Amino acid sequence: MKFDCLVIGGGPAGANAALVLGRAKLSVLLIDNLDARNKVTHESHGFITNDSLPPQVIKEKGIYDLQKYSSITLREETVLSVKKINDGFHVETNKNVYYTQRLVLASGLKEQLPEIPGITQVYGSHFFNCPFCDGWELKDKQIALITEQPQITHFIAMVSHWSRNLRIYTNGNLLDKNEKQILEERKIPINEEKIHFIYSKDDKIAIHTPNSSLVFQGGFLMPTLTPRINYLKNIPLDLTEFGRISTDSFGKTSYPNIYAAGDIQMIGGEQLVHAASSGSRTASVIVQEIAFEEFDNWF
Repeated sequence: MKFDCLVIGGGPAGANAALVLGRAKLSVLLIDNLDARNKVTHESHGFITNDSLPPQVIKEKGIYDLQKYSSITLREETVLSVKKINDGFHVETNKNVYYTQRLVLASGLKEQLPEIPGITQVYGSHFFNCPFCDGWELKDKQIALITEQPQITHFIAMVSHWSRNLRIYTNGNLLDKNEKQILEERKIPINEEKIHFIYSKDDKIAIHTPNSSLVFQGGFLMPTLTPRINYLKNIPLDLTEFGRISTDSFGKTSYPNIYAAGDIQMIGGEQLVHAASSGSRTASVIVQEIAFEEFDNWF
């Protein structure tokens, strides 16, 4: 099967890209494996008209919108590989093979949580990674911040805007000396011990280390984030210093006719509304390129 555009990833970036492309009379295939990074999140925030809705509900609303267009095809599959062919790209999934002239990468990020017993049980309900998304719900509460990175001042400064009642846990890692001095000057407690385990009780969480056991109302952590691009082993793409796909402001990658949208190419803006905007902007550029090419070929 051949399409004008193929979008990998059905989150807000991919779905919004597919919507704009499909409404431009282009044949569009959207492939999604339903393994969203925010699948553990109970509520999403900061996305106007969708504030406080579960991510799955927002996704279902998006699918409903896309299903109205005959130009858009939806497939629940996993992309295995992408190869360049003469007139476009060969995309293989676990179920089919597709051909497309243009490719939009919107497969998002994979996150690796700190190896702490109990962390997966509280992530998405008590612990979060984005203060813009969940800071309001933890405003002025007693919170913990878990990080295994030596330099964390920027993230702590952001979190402290919502609550200054915080304690830092490094899970056995040592902070950078300058960073530690900054925190000590602001009287922010630091625990550099290994965390034994975390559990939730009565809508609170308890963090246990060898020499302490403290209760918090919630917290934030800094997971390791990497783009989901294993399927691009045959396509050389430039990456940023942060490991994301390098693009210009319109989502164009270093490889002709391959574009990227959403978290896979953004830093510090991992929010649904930003991803949706990115998908829309990138799709608009693709439509303009195709329209200009068609116009030039009138004669």
